[in-house]
Amino acid sequence: MANISYKCPTCGAEIFWDASAGKFLCKYCGDEFTMADMEASGQAVSAVDSQHVEHHEEIVNNEYTSSTDGTVGSNLVKYKCSYCGSEIITDRATAATVCVYCGNAVVMGEQLINDFAPDYVIPFKIDKSRVMQAFKDFSKKPLTPKAFDPEKVVEKMQGVYIPFWLYSGECEGCMDAEGVNEKTTRQGNYRVVEKSIYNVLREGKVRFKNVPVDGSSKTDDAAMDSIEPYDYKDMVPFKPAYLSGFLAERFDEDAEKCFERAKVRIENTTLDKLKASAPYDNITVRTYNKNIKKEKPKYALLPTWLLYTVYNGEKYFFAMNGQTGKFIGNLPIDKGKLTFCSILGAIAGAFLGYIFLG
Repeated sequence: MANISYKCPTCGAEIFWDASAGKFLCKYCGDEFTMADMEASGQAVSAVDSQHVEHHEEIVNNEYTSSTDGTVGSNLVKYKCSYCGSEIITDRATAATVCVYCGNAVVMGEQLINDFAPDYVIPFKIDKSRVMQAFKDFSKKPLTPKAFDPEKVVEKMQGVYIPFWLYSGECEGCMDAEGVNEKTTRQGNYRVVEKSIYNVLREGKVRFKNVPVDGSSKTDDAAMDSIEPYDYKDMVPFKPAYLSGFLAERFDEDAEKCFERAKVRIENTTLDKLKASAPYDNITVRTYNKNIKKEKPKYALLPTWLLYTVYNGEKYFFAMNGQTGKFIGNLPIDKGKLTFCSILGAIAGAFLGYIFLG
């Protein structure tokens, strides 16, 4: 098993990808490096550094029931940090992590070979300070409990590269439907509604490109859908160095399984396009036949900021697109404040009613 870390070409210190700068940044000497600079220095080329081959073993002892990122399972792996020698416990789906003892960025070389090596990556563009501030602002809601301290919670925020399958191709669709146009006129005291009914037949092809579906069973599918879209103009060929300083997962759901989710989106979008081409007020679909011709899917790692926390026994979740800054999340609600606001609203409504009726 190879644990990879990257060093500053100038001073040899640990170096990380800086999202705000879009470069590798050395926090010790302050020098910045592009991917081309790192390659020129002999780094960021391969997924395995022969000088840092470390021992690993499967965890079978029952005392290990969860990995360092909170996922539960017995199929865990133990790594030895090449920098300080500490043991890192993680699961088989983890491709990159950070040593909790020395902060050394660790890329699991064996996780990035053969079919598990991504084709592309979109590097992080949103840095941790920005996402932390966004969460603090998000937490300033009127009904958020005073005891919920975002300053403490926000430190759990993690930048994670999530594995995605990207599907491209073409969908042929044929729709048989009923179209209705309505026209309303006034004749004396009567309102007359005139309906015109049509048989509608539409056929067409829709080209789709890079329809994303996350390939990790540990992430919430609806949440990943909600922080889309990603801008694929920033997508570049994968190199392990982009993972430095972030967590990363490799896929544990293959392209064929994930395509079922993409298929629904593609077919629904094609149907929407066919319906939009029919100039009627209402359309009722009778039959819809479709056929998808897909190309070989791309395997990419896309940047995401994730935060899982527990408050009073309830779980709460925050996720941000690490490229665009789009986020979703939920917060605890103070029931006392909610009751007070409900009573206040009822009183205000009654008072306004008294004014208007009085």
